[in-house]
Amino acid sequence: MLYKTMKPNPAKINSQKKANIKNPNKTTPNKTTPNKTRGNTKTSRAQWLAEARNLLIHGGVENVKIDRLSKNLKVSRGGYYWFFQNRQHILDLLLADWSDEKNDPLLNALNGQNATPLEPFFRFFTRLLRERSYSPKLDSAMRDWGRHYKDAAEAVEQVDNRRIEALRIAFLGLDYSPAEAFIRARILYFHQIGYYSMKVIETETQRQQYLPIYFKQLTGFDLPDEILDRLYENDTN
Repeated sequence: MLYKTMKPNPAKINSQKKANIKNPNKTTPNKTTPNKTRGNTKTSRAQWLAEARNLLIHGGVENVKIDRLSKNLKVSRGGYYWFFQNRQHILDLLLADWSDEKNDPLLNALNGQNATPLEPFFRFFTRLLRERSYSPKLDSAMRDWGRHYKDAAEAVEQVDNRRIEALRIAFLGLDYSPAEAFIRARILYFHQIGYYSMKVIETETQRQQYLPIYFKQLTGFDLPDEILDRLYENDTN
């Protein structure tokens, strides 16, 4: 028996080949590369970072999980990958943001313009007292993170050294010797870290009442009344 041999249809073959070619310009969100197109997501990158920071503060770095972030923001897990590659990506961004000197409220307070050599100390103490732009809870969370992970430990050390150096320069402005300026900077800074580590609970009113005495003991100078008056007038720091 003879069978008829069917010849392939060239037009059909070309059509199938074209159908199998993927569009190289088409991107979809995945777990390795964040999608560049935001689309109709319900959240912003800033919201994810803010919630990650909140989880870090209230539960440590192990508390920062993609599922928990999604649940708290009331969106699907897939929304996370519009902005971040993986869990480590958002952790790296949290660390980089905190350790960036431009974002350090204490460093900014010490490096501002000064009418008198006492000005940087007044701004520094005010930031600590009010806890508006400065978050001691975030600092403490970063220190806890650094006790277990090398990259976080290096970031904490870098931030601490920058702040101590800025305090040392401020003490030099009060005519202390280089050696005494360095030790005074460390005493002031380590004192504050210890205050937070011990989780001392005081109201802002209490801390404000103690400020002149702390200021005198830690700087060696009285806090001028005209500078103190500004503390009561300005409530934004």
